[in-house]
Amino acid sequence: MKFSRDDEREADFLGLQYMYKAGYDPNAYVTFFERIQADEKRRPGTIPKVFSTHPPTPERIERTQKEIATILPAKQEYIVTTSEFDSVKARLRNVMFAKKVQPGPGKPTLRTKTEQAGKTDPSPSTDPNSTDDDRPTLKRRPDGDTPQN
Repeated sequence: MKFSRDDEREADFLGLQYMYKAGYDPNAYVTFFERIQADEKRRPGTIPKVFSTHPPTPERIERTQKEIATILPAKQEYIVTTSEFDSVKARLRNVMFAKKVQPGPGKPTLRTKTEQAGKTDPSPSTDPNSTDDDRPTLKRRPDGDTPQN
């Protein structure tokens, strides 16, 4: 595990430099780790064991802050966002918040035309105005009364 953690420390160091040279604020790197740490505290055990080869998050925050202070001079301006970044964020948001509807007991389901065509109940309808597609139709009552419940 020592070699893996050392490799991850180096990757953090290089990632921080790439971010800085690309024009992004390196403190956003710290913010990312702080969000992970807050999530770990809020919901213990959410970080899977696959990340056990990474250095502990508090250590990553401390090392990143120290590297920013010692090797990266502050810039007047940093890139805050780009149209491509906004596009990726929107796509991720749609993926994260899209809910799949799971049919269950008592929940309606959508029948496709092919499913309706393959019905096993061949009994004809008693309504002369009905069609084979088994769709309900709304009709006005001739007397204009509304049904009583």
